Amino acid sequence: MKYRYIPAFVMLLAGLVCCILSVVQGWPVMTSLVALVIVLLVFYIIGQIAAQVIGRVHAEHMEAVEAEKRRREAEEQRRQEEEQRKQEEDAQQDENEQEDESGEEQSE
Repeated sequence: MKYRYIPAFVMLLAGLVCCILSVVQGWPVMTSLVALVIVLLVFYIIGQIAAQVIGRVHAEHMEAVEAEKRRREAEEQRRQEEEQRKQEEDAQQDENEQEDESGEEQSE
């Protein structure tokens, strides 16, 4: 939808150039009109192709950005899970050490 004006812009720009050239060259009116119609049709098709290519490239770029974002989120989540697991292991190890110390004091 963003690129719907590209074909019209390309076509009208080419038509303007064609009109200017026909006036400067002094072409007869019928020759100028035939050339203008041909130029408008050809450049409209070129504009349509350009708009589709640009749209596809933009869509692929957005997909790549989204994939990178999802990858970063997954990496961050994995990192947080590792940190949490490490903290739990440290807490468990501290509890075990405290139990060992209290067990040694009771045996003495």
